[in-house]
Amino acid sequence: MPKTKVTIQKCNGYVPDSLEAAIRACVEPLGGFSAFVRPGDRVLLKPNILNNSKPQKAVTTHPTFIAAVARLVTEAGGKVLLGDSPAFGSLRKAVKANGYEEMMREVGVTLLPFEESRVVKTGNDGPLHEIEIAGEVLDCDVVINLPKIKTHGQMFLTMAVKNLFGCVVGRRKAQWHLEAGKNYEHFARMLAHIARACKPALNILDGVVAMEGNGPNSGTPRETNLVAASTDPVALDVVITNVLGFETDAMNTTRAAREIGWSATELDEIEIIGESIDDVRVADFKTARKRDLILPLPAFAKQILRRLFTTRPRIDRTKCRLCKKCVDICPPIAMTIKKGRVKIDFGRCIRCFCCQEACPDGAIDVKEGLLSKMLRR
Repeated sequence: MPKTKVTIQKCNGYVPDSLEAAIRACVEPLGGFSAFVRPGDRVLLKPNILNNSKPQKAVTTHPTFIAAVARLVTEAGGKVLLGDSPAFGSLRKAVKANGYEEMMREVGVTLLPFEESRVVKTGNDGPLHEIEIAGEVLDCDVVINLPKIKTHGQMFLTMAVKNLFGCVVGRRKAQWHLEAGKNYEHFARMLAHIARACKPALNILDGVVAMEGNGPNSGTPRETNLVAASTDPVALDVVITNVLGFETDAMNTTRAAREIGWSATELDEIEIIGESIDDVRVADFKTARKRDLILPLPAFAKQILRRLFTTRPRIDRTKCRLCKKCVDICPPIAMTIKKGRVKIDFGRCIRCFCCQEACPDGAIDVKEGLLSKMLRR
């Protein structure tokens, strides 16, 4: 059985010509853009547009990266669309804040907001037998997934599989967080089903500048100087997880893909083309803190242990501007503003950290549980 291909190229900086050359070199061994895009195809580019952040913060897929892919799609005859459903606010505002507007005008990219939810059967007999995907995604001829390397408190890293969660419309994402609660394994299975339903033809990773530490919104930019591509989002995640120095199964979504029998989830099932893992390996990549504890214990015992072990959101009062974005997005309605301060009801909080993702000022970070901190030391 042929192995799944993942290609890697080194790329230093967002210089248009060299970036385009690296992306072209990544896609060429997969057949080139003409193998995926026919003349007249409506091609959706799905970047990571988490919120209204400047490109230099490394929160979103860089506009120069998107422009390079858009030019190559246009060269193959495709009509380029750009779509996402940001964690907070409108796509139009996020596109403007992220510096995409000028790029879209220059390259000829049309904005495609995700507004229509459509039910898709997953073939699973359990609670995830059906999911909702944006109809706009399903109606496109080709989907090209453009994730960014970032840390993530729930899913460890957010790359190709997690990026396709943006194909769920608006507030429905918060409802999924609420349904999954503290069960991150269930949430990861949901992400795997969504990614498979989106059927990305190509996944091209922006790994030129990544985010480490307190991701996916408030971490630190880190030069990782690579571009990678695959037809398989899980295989791409597997390879880059190892590039960053972690075990394959550190990714919840990779384990979930294996559970549902989808995709290449082991390195020995993958053919790496171009640079090797050792050629581009990143040392001492800082992760986000793990944010939950699931144990087979009575409910009262779990509650006590969660308070002592698990991490939780913490408000930095010196940075908080009381913009209310965290309050508005909180799925369990655990956040309020009282007496000029954001208050968190930790009895209701499900540790989904949507608040951290939505905060435009990096005013929400992670507080480690007391016993967890003691044991780590």
